[in-house]
Amino acid sequence: MSGELVIVVTGANGGVGFGICHRLLVQLSSPHPSDAQPYFDVAPANAQELELPQRPPDAGVTIIMACRDPRRAQDARQKLYHLLDEHIATLQPGSEERSYAAAFRKSVRLDVEKLDLSSVKSVLDFGKVVSQKYEYISHLIFNAGTATYSHLDIWGFIYDLLTEPINAVEHPRRNMQVNGVLSDDNLGYTWQCNVFGHYVLYRSVQQLLLACPRKTNAPARVLWMSSLDAEPTFDPKEDWQLTKTMHSYNASKFQIDLICAELERRTLHAMQNGPAPPMPDLVAPRGEFHHYIVSPGITPTNMSALLNIPIPGYQWLMLLAFYIVRFLGSPHVLTTLYSAAVAAVHLALVPLRAIPTVDDAVHAPPEEVHWPSWHSYYDNARNGPLRVLTLRFGAENDRWGRERTGVMAVPVWEKYPDLGETLLEKYERLYQSFVHAEGDASV
Repeated sequence: MSGELVIVVTGANGGVGFGICHRLLVQLSSPHPSDAQPYFDVAPANAQELELPQRPPDAGVTIIMACRDPRRAQDARQKLYHLLDEHIATLQPGSEERSYAAAFRKSVRLDVEKLDLSSVKSVLDFGKVVSQKYEYISHLIFNAGTATYSHLDIWGFIYDLLTEPINAVEHPRRNMQVNGVLSDDNLGYTWQCNVFGHYVLYRSVQQLLLACPRKTNAPARVLWMSSLDAEPTFDPKEDWQLTKTMHSYNASKFQIDLICAELERRTLHAMQNGPAPPMPDLVAPRGEFHHYIVSPGITPTNMSALLNIPIPGYQWLMLLAFYIVRFLGSPHVLTTLYSAAVAAVHLALVPLRAIPTVDDAVHAPPEEVHWPSWHSYYDNARNGPLRVLTLRFGAENDRWGRERTGVMAVPVWEKYPDLGETLLEKYERLYQSFVHAEGDASV
């Protein structure tokens, strides 16, 4: 991708969002970013489509740190500058890498903008501010998220850890959640923060995404942060805002898979056949941008504080468990935020034709995945092959911590195979109702 990059990262002041910003800066400060190299075995029509042109070091990159707390975001901003300077200082003086990185450092901008995903007005205001300040957006990275945890079932988790250690960490069932939590907009709180708020953000800045190819000669990308915890644990007819389910976090991540898959399906259809009704304006008619699902794997973040674990120093015990499970063979357990960002940054920088689709044989069939007995897919996988809805790209590493980008197939929810389309229509109607209400209030 040539030209200045303008990258929005939600929740950039901490956790995986901070790791994504850090990794982007380190990778882009190199003339040959390792994360931008094709990793998967795909077969493009033209091998040149996999070649990565070198960006001039002064091409520029702006990372818009979209955060709820501006003070914490400013602290994170200064820390990111410091980390970049530390990285550049480790490079060999006089080398090509050092010269490139030093020139790159002068073109870096880290901007902070207030964004509260639990408030539709805040998201709409963010869209207005960004649209006034920037001509286009090259990347939207929807990282921010939350959960309404009440506590950790400690004894249950210990049992799972002793009997099925990998499943206990990769697919935890002892993170107890509460239901019925609403936002100030009277919407499901977890659902709004994790899914709908990001959908509103996407629609609010869609014109900036459409403008990207005209400014950079490359399509924009929208990365939706899902999770290994994504699971169809809700009633689509009675509880699509996830206020009744006791697993709203898992269900919100599964809805992300559905919405992203549906938006990309419509984009590809529009590129081949023209926009399809209904709601043809939701997508990029000529492939001006694309949607991808990413996951950070399992990594220590501040979200563990929401579990209210009454054990002093539990973070160290959790980290020890992660190291043990990783050594036992789990590829999805990562111990640093920088490593957890590898999939998101790879999807952000790699040539588009190097990103596989469901037609590329780079993923294991979902029925070959070892789902734990308590997972929704367990019985379905035992009954035969599962259809693949889309792909989720995840951060992985080997038992020694060598990181890589992996890919998993997201199965079709056979009970509701067209749920993505249904949910998208609900999202859009709700979004339009807020837009109209906002317009009426301003008159």
